[in-house]
Amino acid sequence: MGRALESHMLNPAVTVLMAVYDPPLEMLDRAVESILTQTFADFEFLIVDDGSRNAPVRGFLAQRARYDERIRIADEPHRGLTASLNRGLTLARGTWIARQDADDWSEPTRLERQINHFDAHPETTVLGTDAWTHQQNGRRLWQLRLPAKHDDILRQLQHGNPFVHGSVMFPRAAAASAGGYREEFRCSQDYDFLWRLAELGYAANLADPLYHYRYTTGSVSAERAAEQAWAQGAIQRLAAARRAGEAEDIAGALAEPGTSQASAGLLKQADHLMLAGDYRRAQAIYSKHLASHPQNLFAWAKLARLGVFRAFPWLREACFR
Repeated sequence: MGRALESHMLNPAVTVLMAVYDPPLEMLDRAVESILTQTFADFEFLIVDDGSRNAPVRGFLAQRARYDERIRIADEPHRGLTASLNRGLTLARGTWIARQDADDWSEPTRLERQINHFDAHPETTVLGTDAWTHQQNGRRLWQLRLPAKHDDILRQLQHGNPFVHGSVMFPRAAAASAGGYREEFRCSQDYDFLWRLAELGYAANLADPLYHYRYTTGSVSAERAAEQAWAQGAIQRLAAARRAGEAEDIAGALAEPGTSQASAGLLKQADHLMLAGDYRRAQAIYSKHLASHPQNLFAWAKLARLGVFRAFPWLREACFR
């Protein structure tokens, strides 16, 4: 390694942080390639392997790291996404940290556009982008348009996450000030973390779709939606405490939220499976819910929407407006 390159790798402008745990190899390959072909060159690519058991995945990562010195692999025992991301924050060398998920991919100009924004707006503490959404097989759905301005983002945070986690970039110093991801949250850790980052300074989303988000059947939203809804309720209670100037009680906030929230989480799980393209499982969940809640008109509407979504592809985006 030449002296100039070695100095760059020790002090890169950006650390691209990706945590992996046995992702499908073809998805991982696309994610990695989308970072290695960025127009912005001053980055390290830190991949935290959360104890992958799949030998082809481990072999793929080792091979890519062997042939591209920008890649650093951190082999860790399996502890889950939240702990893996915190490990990545500890190991990161960049002034800014850009997230990337292993089943998604970025546009070639993503990092360049985000760095240009930070140069023009140094008060920014978290910056995401709009995104294209895709089914699991890569088929494009529609553009996800997110609130762009700080005040709109703060309002939206009270109802849900206005960021695509894999698209965000933030200063490493701001992440340290926020205390990183809270490991009490096994899911929705990004909602909590990005909300706290937004409160430290200025939050924004670039209006251009510089990220590609893939709905998958193995995601948290598809597999642990009730737990995710539970965590989101706790995160909203913690934020309310901060706004009121009260001490945060994480254990108290994580109290059981009640059956209505769990029910909403189950319907959200079916929605996510539909968007991923697993229509059979989505229909089974809607039908199971209706068997025990036959008066739920909202669930009947969702089941009807599944039929329209499958039969009329040109109406898919309208189904979610």
